[in-house]
Amino acid sequence: MKFNFLLFFVILISCQSDNLKEKDYSKQINLVKSHAKNNNYNQDIALMIDYSIHSGLPRFFIVNLQKNKITDKALVCHGKGKDNHANSMAKAINFSNVNNSNCTSLGFALIGERAYSKWGKNYKYWLNGLEKSNNNMKKRVVVLHAWEGVPNFKTYPLPIANSLGCPTVSIDFLDTLDSILKKEKKVLLYSFK
Repeated sequence: MKFNFLLFFVILISCQSDNLKEKDYSKQINLVKSHAKNNNYNQDIALMIDYSIHSGLPRFFIVNLQKNKITDKALVCHGKGKDNHANSMAKAINFSNVNNSNCTSLGFALIGERAYSKWGKNYKYWLNGLEKSNNNMKKRVVVLHAWEGVPNFKTYPLPIANSLGCPTVSIDFLDTLDSILKKEKKVLLYSFK
């Protein structure tokens, strides 16, 4: 019995250390910089989401494109999928651009208009998908918004809740984003796995 518990504990610690390692995002940041420059989008600030990361760990990043540096990060929900089994609570497995799929979409999107929301602090940002993989975001009402159920702290190894496809953050983090997005225009959101 003691051996089984010890083995479980060692496996749990090793899995945690793998998930907690800092990744090098220079490739993704350079891709965002290039896309911003080539398409006349904001070249100072961008947002990125790495859906390969466990949902209980920060995977939503604010990026200073001038300094090639992540300046802030937070937890973010991913879509649960249509049958509630398409994605696990912990990691997004399936991605879709199809209406009613309840899945997250990948690719470049432009942060759009600030509008009323019934979730969080009653405001959201529309997302305008720029690629074939996400060009239905507006039609699907996939928006950047907050929800009281998203914590401000790591929950790993426990997952956070899933969304219906929206990148959903904590109320405090949406306020942080809002302070940036009120000043900065044509900001890109790059979602990848």
